[in-house]
Parts: sequence; structure tokens; C-alpha cells
Amino acid sequence: MLSESRIQSDIETLSASPRNSNSNPGQHANAAEWIATQFASIGLVVRRQQFEIPKQSPERTGVNINGTLNESSIEPSILIGAHYDTVLGSPGADDNASGVAAMLECGRVLAKSGSLRKITFAVFDAEEMQPPAEGLHGSSAYVANITSDNRPSAAIILETIGFSSSTLKQRLPVSFRLLFPRAYKALVKQRFEAKSLLILSKSQGRNISRHLETSADNSNIGLPILPLEIPWWMPIVRNLRRSDHAPFWKAGIPAVMISDTANFRNPNYHRPTDTADTVDASMLAKAVATILDAIARGAI
Repeated sequence: MLSESRIQSDIETLSASPRNSNSNPGQHANAAEWIATQFASIGLVVRRQQFEIPKQSPERTGVNINGTLNESSIEPSILIGAHYDTVLGSPGADDNASGVAAMLECGRVLAKSGSLRKITFAVFDAEEMQPPAEGLHGSSAYVANITSDNRPSAAIILETIGFSSSTLKQRLPVSFRLLFPRAYKALVKQRFEAKSLLILSKSQGRNISRHLETSADNSNIGLPILPLEIPWWMPIVRNLRRSDHAPFWKAGIPAVMISDTANFRNPNYHRPTDTADTVDASMLAKAVATILDAIARGAI
């Protein structure tokens, strides 16, 4: 059974301190091992993937933690992913303990449900910038090692999904209204309240997004969604490829990113104030329920 209190507890555990691998290597390593332990307790097949972080002096490596449910299944596989590292000085409750906690809860519920689907839960390292290099190194390394045997039919990336507000209004770039009319109409209907989750999609990922929208609209869930669907003609500018969905898009794998819109909503983004007490566990629980419902319906 889905547990909101368990989600909150996981966020509190992960965000007890910053998890920046350069400035907090001990806490970063502890977080990776804690996640691996959670995967094992769920009953997943756990693997670690080491990779070189580019342009580092001295040289540094990152580590992805992957757990797979029903590894031998021949059914089309799904990947649910989130990064676990933080920027310098931030405990990263929303960015991105929230994504990891939601992913873990999906794993627990699916394992106990007797699901036969092959589902990989991928926790990526070095998503944040690694000066002088950019970020997305863990997901890029993961995608580079995908073969025909482990290529997912769909990827859901959970990125900063835990902040809502009853006082702040949802902000988005000025061009949003013209470029994404469906999402803007949804935002108007929601009265610009900061209580929704955005689903970013392109190409075949649009089908994943629409199925998740259907699940979120279920009366038992009731999660407001901002469907950000990128038109075929639009260049993928930086704001649209800031998280771990981007390497999957580049590889032609249908993928969506779910987010609370980060700096367009959360005043604690990338700051020391990004703490567990600012995260809305009830919204996270709805996000988990949305994903679980879409998988149970066979829509993904």
C-alpha cells in the first residue's frame, strides 16, 4: 500500500545533509549505499555503474545505483529514474530527494503487487553541474550502455517534484503562453496555483504524458497536471533539457520528465533552505499513484 508517511521519512533521511560528491563525498557515498539497501530490501536486483566525470582535476568518478524488478521478464520494460546528487551547500529535499523517494515508493508498491513488468529504477549521479563540466553525466553514462536487451520502451524521469504553495503563484517563461497552449489553458483553469506537476514530453513521449494525465485526473488521485508537449519543429533549448530525460531523448527513447517546475516555483531551489519541511508529501503521493495507475492499466 502506498504510504505518504514513508515518502516523507525517505525525504528526511536523504536530505539530512548535502549530497554533493565533490564537497560532501562521505554523505554522497552514504546516500548511494542507503538507496542500494532500500532496493535490496524491496527485492530488486541491484547493480552499480561507475563512470568518469569529465574535466575533473583530480579525476573523479560517479556511481549510478540501479534496481530491477522482474529482470528476466520478456515484457516491454519501463525505466523510472531520478538523480540523487545535490548542488553545493543544499540538502536537496525537493531537488531531488523528492524524486528518489517517489521512485522508491513506486518500487515498493509494484514489488508487493505481484507486477510481472520488467521495471528498472535508476538513480543517477552527477546530474548537477560538475564545474567546469555541465551535468547529466550519470544518465548519459547509463544511456551509453543501453543495449537491445535492456532498452526501455518508456522512461519516466522524476525531477524536483515536491514543492507546492498555497500563497505563491506558478511562474513560467513569457513565451510559454504561445508555445504551449494546452499547458497554458490548464494553468489558467488552475488559477495559476502552485499545486500542479508539469509533464514534459516530445515525439513518442507524448503518449506517455497523455496516459499519465488520464491517471492523474482519476477522481481518487486528482493531481493537477501541466502538459508541456514540445512541437516537432521546436529546437530543444536549454530550459527543456535540464534534467536526465535529455540523454534518453537523444537516444530516441520515449521519455517524459515530471517536475514541480523547480526555480519557476520553489524559492528554495539550489539553496540551503531546500529542506524536508518544505516538501509536500501529499503531492508526491499523488504523483506515485498516477504512475502506478498508468502502469496497472497497461498504458505505459
